[in-house]
Amino acid sequence: MFTAGAIVLANIFVTFPLAFGVIKPVFDTMSRSLEEASATIGATRWQTFWHVTLPSLRGAIVSGALLTFARAVGEFGSTILVSGNLAGRTQTAPLYIFAKFNEGQIEAANAIAIVLALFSFLIFSVLFFARDWLDVD
Repeated sequence: MFTAGAIVLANIFVTFPLAFGVIKPVFDTMSRSLEEASATIGATRWQTFWHVTLPSLRGAIVSGALLTFARAVGEFGSTILVSGNLAGRTQTAPLYIFAKFNEGQIEAANAIAIVLALFSFLIFSVLFFARDWLDVD
């Protein structure tokens, strides 16, 4: 508790379902014939995973990672629960906004909130414009 590691674990726990929800449908619709063909030409399971399965999931993995990261950057509830909001040690941007708002420093809170909003816009723009490369609809 009250460490950066605790924040990372809490965010993984909270955001993993988002990534899983993006990756699993793609995995379920993948053609098994490619993996079977790989096995028939003598590829090991690891080689099949590395050269067939993983490239097929590339777009879903990148999309899931970006969505998870965007969600984790703005996570408040689980972060404050495990971090204690220690300034300079475990204070994330949403916790900083919360602290500044409670201190009456609305301008500082608004400035960081705008930066977070622009950062989120950037991530979702990348997802939108790279959707053809990512093969995600």
